[in-house]
Amino acid sequence: MTEKIRRRASSKGRTLDLIRSSGPISRVELAELTGLTQATISTVVRELLTDGVISETGRGESTGGKPRMRLEINPASRLGIGVHIGQDYITYIVADLAGTVVGRKRVDGPGDDSPVSVVARMTDDIESLIVGLDLDRHSLVGMGLAMPGPIDRIAGTVRGVPSLLGWTEFPIRRALATTTGLQVELDNDATAAAIGEYWLGATVGYGSYASVYMGSGIGSGIVVDGTIYHGLSANVGEIGHVTVDARGPLCPCGNFGCLELFAGPRAIMNKATDAVARGELDIPLTGKTSVDFAALGTAAARGDATASALIQESADYMASAIVSMVNLFDLPLIVLAGNAFSTTGSIYVRTITRVLAERAMVRDIHPIEVRVSVNGNDAAALGAATLVLQERLAPRSLRSVAP
Repeated sequence: MTEKIRRRASSKGRTLDLIRSSGPISRVELAELTGLTQATISTVVRELLTDGVISETGRGESTGGKPRMRLEINPASRLGIGVHIGQDYITYIVADLAGTVVGRKRVDGPGDDSPVSVVARMTDDIESLIVGLDLDRHSLVGMGLAMPGPIDRIAGTVRGVPSLLGWTEFPIRRALATTTGLQVELDNDATAAAIGEYWLGATVGYGSYASVYMGSGIGSGIVVDGTIYHGLSANVGEIGHVTVDARGPLCPCGNFGCLELFAGPRAIMNKATDAVARGELDIPLTGKTSVDFAALGTAAARGDATASALIQESADYMASAIVSMVNLFDLPLIVLAGNAFSTTGSIYVRTITRVLAERAMVRDIHPIEVRVSVNGNDAAALGAATLVLQERLAPRSLRSVAP
């Protein structure tokens, strides 16, 4: 892509992003907010109107001259499919340009099935979703695919993910693009969740923030000045593999004493399973980490001492790691996303907020808010749907150029 084309795409993306988040809005206001010239805004708006992604909605109040025509997004004009492949479930979301969920579907996760057989199953799931919702295929801009990291975004693969070890080097992006006929974007599930928060306007007032995602593992997506930061290879924010005990056990990632080994759902459920066997804890165990961790959280919320101690242990380790992240990036907002927070969110929010107030370097300079994601268990899938919409229509990136 030439520099001129890149600048035009960026201008178009910024303009669409503002209309989506701030509309109805006039051309004059767009020029003021973007810093682009009136001529550039006129050209960009004309292209967006021709594409059908925005529409004119009538004139605003007059300020002495001719009343200004207002512009707003046309939500149904484009749709994105978001897919999150987790350890226990595969979640599908169809979302429009406003981030509104048009349809969703959740099925069992990959389990021990081969990637080839899972792709065949996913292809059928996606087709049934499109047919069942009677979607206009011409409005589909593509599919966003969110998976635990580390990922190779250029090759379209994952590498060494503990919950998906059989998927290492499997060309999942190319396989799904081939079987579904859709353009596919692959990203880390934590990054997708962070994009979803921004797209839905849940972080208004915060230019920079981090979304800490906990599913089967722990990761984070980082937004700087309203733009997701991908780094060199889209593997930013692997907070789950920050050392919290230098003398701790070896992690599958090759590091020692990683946060996931102490705070992750798998680690906590190993202890919970032992407690159940000893008769110290009474919760149903299904073998699905996400389901069992939710049950543990419910027990903790009801006052079970053993469950409360286990969740609190996880929250304490998580808080320590987040202090380090806040100190590194000077963040004013932490959003907790992922199904692991579905029944435990209040405990983590309370603990992390307290620890940040006591230990963050900036605690006497500005407050740091901690909140649970507005997207609940669908954070990664909905984020993946908005990811592909943003990549195709309003590209914004703080990504280094990979060799």
